[in-house]
Amino acid sequence: MEKKQMKMADFLKNINSKMKKEYGADVIYMGNDAGNFEPYETGFPTIDNINSGIGGFPRGGVTLIHGLESTGKTTLVLDAIKYNMQVNSTSTALFIDVENSLTKDFLTRMGIDPQRLTLTNLNTEDALTIAKDAIQANIYDIIVIDSLAKLDSKNMIEGDLGDKKQRNQRARIITEFLRFISFTLRQSKTALILINQEIENQDKKTPYDPDTVLPCGKQQVYSANLRLQIKRSKKIKKGDAVVGYMCSITSVKNKIAPYERAKTMLSFLYSRGFVREFAHLDYLEMLGIVKKNMGYYSFVDSKYYSNKFRAGDIGEILENIKANFGQDLTQIKPSDIDYETDGSEEVTTADDE
Repeated sequence: MEKKQMKMADFLKNINSKMKKEYGADVIYMGNDAGNFEPYETGFPTIDNINSGIGGFPRGGVTLIHGLESTGKTTLVLDAIKYNMQVNSTSTALFIDVENSLTKDFLTRMGIDPQRLTLTNLNTEDALTIAKDAIQANIYDIIVIDSLAKLDSKNMIEGDLGDKKQRNQRARIITEFLRFISFTLRQSKTALILINQEIENQDKKTPYDPDTVLPCGKQQVYSANLRLQIKRSKKIKKGDAVVGYMCSITSVKNKIAPYERAKTMLSFLYSRGFVREFAHLDYLEMLGIVKKNMGYYSFVDSKYYSNKFRAGDIGEILENIKANFGQDLTQIKPSDIDYETDGSEEVTTADDE
């Protein structure tokens, strides 16, 4: 057995010495040397610990976020960027704004320091070239491409509208990009976020066909380590006025933790965006630390807080608990938790629109 292990060690050493110059890292190793994904925290404990399961978006991996229009896909990612910039003074981000929707005023309202966010508005394969070079440089904590559905090839832009030769080019360039960066991304500390827009299924012929499809081909789904689908759920009203909405986050695919098809909820208020305190409260409920009764909440263990409280008070209460007990309850990781699952049909992919 020792001779066999020595031969194996020599084999690994020889292979790595040949290929390390080209790849910059060991390409073959024993299973106990396989690294885990480090998290890029979103600051929403329900997403970090239930949907993701490792504490956030995987660094060195691909997260695919998709949903219909106006479900909060971009806002959720920008919220995560803002959170990381608040807790880490060196946090950096590259945002490839294919949709040309971000402005300095909007970023300022979101609470993001524009000087720490790199932006580009390219909408062709040149945008993917920038992403590829940035991944190889390993200088950004997060790279966001928003959105795949708006990417075009130069041939499509320069060609005639309706030219059948241009069909499927978007899927082709995205496939090539994801295949090319696969190894390099895994060696980096960058979380790659792909945002995509679900569109109407124009090929729907029977009631059993899906209503929507995901453009840009199947490679985005194959390459994703974590795939999150966002759906609007119900309206939030104050009197008769609609002030926001609830949305569900479903882990359609999770290759980094055992929480497959885990479903959590977020509250979005038009006046402020996603409400982080409510996500903390939902998470504490799932852990059994907080219980709800007749619109009020209370801690199961009264040492934390003995009085009943409303949802809006949770942020201040958690700060007091952290100050008095030195414990951040939202950082508790579930070992075995009953989470809600989404059994709805999965959105299929389409090579073109």
